[in-house]
Amino acid sequence: MIEPADLTWRGGQPFARDFNDIYHAPDGAHEVQRVFMAPAQIEEKATTAAARGLTLRIGELGFGTGLNFAVAAAATLMASCRLHFISFDSRPIAADAFAEITRQRRAGWPIYADLKRAYPPLLAGWHRRVFAEGRIMLSLYWGEAGEGLADMANRQHQPIDAWFLDGFAPSRNPAMWHEGLLRQVANLSTAGTSVATFSASGAVRRRLEACGFSMRRVDQRPHKRESLAGTFIPPGLARQPVAQRAAVAGAGIAGASIARHLAEQGVAVDVFDPAQSIASGASGIPAALLHPRLLGDGSPSAAWRVHAYAYSQALVGRFPGFLESGVLQAQGPNLDAAKMRRIASAYAGSGMVEALNSAEATQASGWPIGGDALRFPQSGLVEPKTLTRALLDHPLINVQLRRRAPCGAAPLALACGGAVRLCAAAAFLELVEVAGQMDIVAVDERPRLPVVSNGYLVPIALGVAAGATFEHRPWPVEEATAHNLRQLSGRRHRWVGRARASRAVASDRTPIVGKLAEGLTVSCAHGAMGMTTAPFAGAIVASHWTGDFPPLERCVEALVDPARFRRRQARRGYRLGASA
Repeated sequence: MIEPADLTWRGGQPFARDFNDIYHAPDGAHEVQRVFMAPAQIEEKATTAAARGLTLRIGELGFGTGLNFAVAAAATLMASCRLHFISFDSRPIAADAFAEITRQRRAGWPIYADLKRAYPPLLAGWHRRVFAEGRIMLSLYWGEAGEGLADMANRQHQPIDAWFLDGFAPSRNPAMWHEGLLRQVANLSTAGTSVATFSASGAVRRRLEACGFSMRRVDQRPHKRESLAGTFIPPGLARQPVAQRAAVAGAGIAGASIARHLAEQGVAVDVFDPAQSIASGASGIPAALLHPRLLGDGSPSAAWRVHAYAYSQALVGRFPGFLESGVLQAQGPNLDAAKMRRIASAYAGSGMVEALNSAEATQASGWPIGGDALRFPQSGLVEPKTLTRALLDHPLINVQLRRRAPCGAAPLALACGGAVRLCAAAAFLELVEVAGQMDIVAVDERPRLPVVSNGYLVPIALGVAAGATFEHRPWPVEEATAHNLRQLSGRRHRWVGRARASRAVASDRTPIVGKLAEGLTVSCAHGAMGMTTAPFAGAIVASHWTGDFPPLERCVEALVDPARFRRRQARRGYRLGASA
């Protein structure tokens, strides 16, 4: 967790007590226009980008109340331009305080209502959110700007078109204005990149000039004397071409997530699947859960799980097929009382998880819970086929069933479970197909919300979905049914049916997401958490193709990188049928 801003209100305006400074002048949006938008030539840049079919990229130091973002988003939408807005904040505003800001501003700036619904938890690192049917992409880094910029280095392959330097005054926030950080800004710029800041400090001007910006003073009277703006002169970072058409192998949740992210970035996508319908594999089960199975140890694995969950929950909320019911996780084989306390402590104040005692858990779920539990209020029930269908419903997505992706198609994303190894470049991946079964029963009593413990019970229209087995070797179906229905504790029920499917699992139980070769990426091995991790993986894979950095820190990206198997195989050989 990261420390939130110490925000108060003075004269009806937000004020940062920790920096003893205002977030913006009382005229708010007008100040944004005269200090940032006009001097940085955002409207002109947006018009040019739209005419060329490009995405406009704006970098900002100091997200604050989100006002610069809201004004820039409105301008780019008016210009029919896609926007990627990248911002950094070491002391972000907490969700409850942001809700009050939203209440005051959403009438004039509707994107605030969307931002409030998808506002990131106070977790250090990257948070990406998408608005306006994918035309507006927001990447937020909660933490020191220098650390975030360093994390972008060599991963952001498209230049930033404009910079808003909107940290608090240099005398009150010197860390935001030193030359080393401004040089990081310059390293992500290209010839013609504009910069604008409210500061008129001579030291700031000289530092920006030393980094390659040609600076000028901007008259701000009668509000203040002047501000600064400028243009980057050196060649800088070259803009990379983006493929206009791409292919995806797999029409399940992983493939649909990739396709949707690409289509919303203006890329036409052909989705291939040899089956007769979409979501024919593990994505075709009647019900699934989107909940995180958090870790409380601060590891890259913990960061992967919590950031994937936060992203995917915000994303699927845009589409039919998701019901935010809340999920209760009780003690079980993978969650003892000590681990539960660590998780509750690690994410206290995030709004993502609540610790309940046995009585509270029983009351919340309407189901007997024998010990402490965790409730995830924003988690919920997914109808996988409905969600997959909705993700694929885009004019730039062409689904071709009963067909495998053509050999040599490029760029190509493999998102077809264990079948990814049919591609020679993916033969080294260590994964195995694990069978699982869900049983559906009609019952007189059922929990009010999904309950996860040694298996899960999910209330659905037909009664309860009980699951799911994890069968390294397929079990007899009746044995799997008996295993699942133990959770009913002898309650009267009528068996209705079952669903079986296989999900791919990697040798280290971690998804495989990233680049395999030039023009070839992969998203697979999501295992039992596919509804939580596959949508996030879609954003990562799409970023590789569009030239934007993936929305996770470098150390977390390494965790899921396919190349990890190459390094291990050099030491101990191949496993699970992998080959050179």
